[in-house]
Amino acid sequence: MTARTAGDQAIGATKERAPWPIVVMLICVIMVPIEFSFRMAGMFLTTSKLCMIVMTLVILPKLPSLKMKPYDWLIVAHAFWTAAALILLYGTASGIQSSGFYLLEFLVVYLVARVYLRTPGQLKATINVLFVMVVISAAFAIPEGLTGKPIAHEIARAMTGNYYPLNHETRMGIFRAKSFFEHEILYGVFCASTLTMVWFASTPEQRTWRAPLIGVATFFSASSAPLMIFTLQIWLLMIERFTRTVKNRLLVVSSSIGVVLLMLDTFTGRGVLGIITMISLNPATAWNRRAIWQFGIDDVMRHPFFGFDPITYSRPNWLGASVDNYWLLIMMRSGIPALVFLFLALLLIWLAACRLGNKNELVVRLRNGWGMAIMALLLTGATVAFFGKLQPLFSFFIGFGAALANCYRPEEETPTEKAAEPVRRGPVFSRFGPEAIGAMRQRPEQPVVSARAEASNARGESLPLRRQPAAEQGREPGPERNKPTLSRSG
Repeated sequence: MTARTAGDQAIGATKERAPWPIVVMLICVIMVPIEFSFRMAGMFLTTSKLCMIVMTLVILPKLPSLKMKPYDWLIVAHAFWTAAALILLYGTASGIQSSGFYLLEFLVVYLVARVYLRTPGQLKATINVLFVMVVISAAFAIPEGLTGKPIAHEIARAMTGNYYPLNHETRMGIFRAKSFFEHEILYGVFCASTLTMVWFASTPEQRTWRAPLIGVATFFSASSAPLMIFTLQIWLLMIERFTRTVKNRLLVVSSSIGVVLLMLDTFTGRGVLGIITMISLNPATAWNRRAIWQFGIDDVMRHPFFGFDPITYSRPNWLGASVDNYWLLIMMRSGIPALVFLFLALLLIWLAACRLGNKNELVVRLRNGWGMAIMALLLTGATVAFFGKLQPLFSFFIGFGAALANCYRPEEETPTEKAAEPVRRGPVFSRFGPEAIGAMRQRPEQPVVSARAEASNARGESLPLRRQPAAEQGREPGPERNKPTLSRSG
């Protein structure tokens, strides 16, 4: 049996379910349109924010039992540094509201994943839940892409009476579908980011139809960033497939990619960001993203610690206020330390996952799928901002990796392997245990009288005596040998 066959059997044999808090949180974050939001006390409350408020109360009693790792503390440091920066930038009233929402949609989402995802089987079941959500989203997106009618939003509008303005653009001959999301980029990034995780959590038979379905769902977003995520993951899957026999392949592949990027940077003069933005369906969009980085990073260097209001960054009149770069946006609104904390946490999570070893095939597959998805998201974050539903979704992906790094230990496989070995057993006693047998062996020998002999003795019949063994003939009878030992007679 090969490793692949064993892995396929491990995938098919896992029957655990995703924890219900995870399922409820994902439904509220992904599947509920924005028309179900409302305003209360001057705050715009979405379903995901309300869900996170409830989840905060649910996980608070469980946090003392959570063994915090260094990357957990880095995530906490990132969240609270960002919250402090928002309060400094926007004042007490607006700052507390903005920082509170960020803590809910980033830190609480991370902690929910960290607390409730405990086993590899639960992680695989959660991936299956994400795939089901992709299928449902695609069922609404495909008709929307063909007809231009946002069916999910129209249903939500009819139920709530709330109206949210949506853009209706066409690209590649179809309407850019949004499904349950506010923007087509959000929908496309969600669908595309699940590819490698679904791939490694599926059997070969399931891959033949799951991967194309994710591709079709991503295509109807008609957006550059989702298609880039999907393409990058396909490249990573091909690299993983063709380098399985290479020793230290992670080092070899990383070095090769670094050399290629260095050569492209040297001979094209565009830089890494310029190379990434070249993969765009709209050349004007790619040019704007390069300009946003060039003008935005200058202001970041002038405000390195706590950042500034992103709307006020220095730019030409022809460049809009939108910041299509998530990493640049983090540095703008909360300073360089916030981004450093986040990247260090991701690095430590990846190293912790690598230390799990290769003994458990399911864990290896989950690690490969998560690592490729995060790598694609990190590259795509340079071309799009993770706003709206993408921010809690990205935080959930980070928490997924942290849960993976903690749900399994290589040393835990040793007792299981030992338990699987045949164990030599002693004699099986039907009425007496071994202690009782030992006590009986230590007793002095008792005369053995049959039931028939006792009955004959009671009638006064004489019974022949049993001949004593030679070893006992010269021995004086003790208190237990006053009666002769009788044999069975008729």
